[in-house]
Order: sequence, then C-alpha cells, then structure tokens
Amino acid sequence: MTRRWYRAIRTAFLGTPLAVAHTVTIPGRFNYAATSRPGFPLLYLTEDPVTALFEVGAMLGSPTGMSTPSPVGGTHWAIIQVDVTLSAVADLTSAGQRRLIRTTVQELSGDWRGYRLRWASRPRSTPAWPEAPTQRLGEALHRVRGLEGFVTFSARNPTQRNLVVFPDKLRKGSRIVFTEPSGRREELSG
Repeated sequence: MTRRWYRAIRTAFLGTPLAVAHTVTIPGRFNYAATSRPGFPLLYLTEDPVTALFEVGAMLGSPTGMSTPSPVGGTHWAIIQVDVTLSAVADLTSAGQRRLIRTTVQELSGDWRGYRLRWASRPRSTPAWPEAPTQRLGEALHRVRGLEGFVTFSARNPTQRNLVVFPDKLRKGSRIVFTEPSGRREELSG
C-alpha cells in the first residue's frame, strides 16, 4: 500500500506528529491498553481530513449530512498529511476478509468504550473488565507475523476508512513519513 493518509493532532503536539507512545497505556478501539497492563503501539490514520477530525472528537454532528457538523471548541487541532508505504496490510473493508476472520462492519465500528464503562459499576469482586471485540481483534492482528497494519471502516464516519498501523512491526522498506511545509521530516520506518 502506497498512498497519502491523514491524522488530526492537537497543535501542542506538532513537534511529534507521529508519536504513538501514549497508545501503549491509553485504551483505543483496537488496543486494550492500560497503565497496569500496557498494550502495543498503534498509529491511527484516516483517508480524508474531515474523518480525521471526527475520529478525535474535534467535530460533532454527522459527517453524512444528517446534521450539520460543528467543531468542538477549546482545543486547537492540525490536520497532517502522512505518506505511507507498507507491504503487508489486511483490508477489513473487504467482505471476504471479514468473513475469513468472522467479523462484521457493525462489530468493527461498534461501541468499544462501553465495555469499560459498564464494567466499572460492577462489584469489586467481579473479575477484570472484558476486552471489547475490536480490542481482541487488534491483539490478534498484532500477533500475525509480518502484518504491519490493517484497513477498517471509520467508527465516526461510516463511508470512510481508517488505516491502523503497528509501528513496531514495520518491515524493511516500509515507511510512514510526515513532511512539514518547511521541509522538516519525521519518519517511522522498518
């Protein structure tokens, strides 16, 4: 896969636009991360700038025209363009690939945050909270030898796709590059 993707980041983090260290301890849709149980690094990218803003919660409303989208105030965001070259990517937007791993679009884009929230109200004697299906899938895909990432549907903009990259598994020749207008580059490579 060679193409341009997008990422929305807070302007305070423009100095480290490809940073992923926080994803090891902060849970995400495809990573059951916690300070007490660190996960694996993930880099989330989207195929267009608008979806990038929806993915990070910088836009409210509907990207599909059902309501007028509006920005969330208080935080300043930047959209960066990221050039990606990867050699081993699973495409979960393909019906055949979803059948192969027995999942659905609904499961891929469903409510993963609710798993922890619902579990938090249970008695302390209850075992640790369960992982959301997407988090179990992320772990399983991370264990696939040679797989650098996967394409999935956006949970916030159902007509668009996300690229989820395992930066710690980049192969030789694979790279993720952000180039500032000034010419400064940040690169993750295998």
